[in-house]
Amino acid sequence: MIKTILKNSYIQKEITTHSATVIFSHGLGDSGAGWIDVMEEIQSRNNGHIRFICPNAPVQPVTLNGGFKMPSWYDIKSLTSRGDEDPAQVDESKNIIEAIIKHEIEEGKIPAERIIIGGFSQGAALSLYTFYSQTEIKLGGCIALSGYLPLATKFVAKPLNKEQPLLMIHGDCDQVVRHQWGKLSFDHLKSQGIKGEFITLGGLGHHSSPEEVNIMTKFINERLPK
Repeated sequence: MIKTILKNSYIQKEITTHSATVIFSHGLGDSGAGWIDVMEEIQSRNNGHIRFICPNAPVQPVTLNGGFKMPSWYDIKSLTSRGDEDPAQVDESKNIIEAIIKHEIEEGKIPAERIIIGGFSQGAALSLYTFYSQTEIKLGGCIALSGYLPLATKFVAKPLNKEQPLLMIHGDCDQVVRHQWGKLSFDHLKSQGIKGEFITLGGLGHHSSPEEVNIMTKFINERLPK
């Protein structure tokens, strides 16, 4: 399984000795290739020791896309509601991220606390779900860009990663994943005792920006120093 996952992932390999890993998941309809330039930029900022892995989501039917197949971590029915995600599909994609994490720990000999997971939009949602579902792997942190917590009404964060840092960034002009959804997700997690920060970027829509990349880089530099 892991060989297939890694074969279908875009990997920005470390420049110096590999001592940390960032696993970043793309959004609906995108691919890992869509984010490798951003990861390369972050790596160039004194992060040559970090391997950046951008996996590809399974290609499957998406209700929002008229039932046609597209890269998706799980089905999305509409842009007007959240909470109706298919738990089995979310868990299947969580298993993909966990397989990469375990590979980095077991084969790469990377300590779990030197692994950060993150993503954009649906990939951010998957990362939040994966991060706070862990019962055995204490990770280095989580980055969620323009994201939300899937299955939020029934989700209870496991204790293991509550003390590990979360960075959520959301544009207040996002018309795809509403800013309110991101903030409500953060508040829901915060009420359960997680440690994190929610940053609103004025004028930002459903995309990244140089300012956002700067904030991400600072977070990664602090959590995964050489």
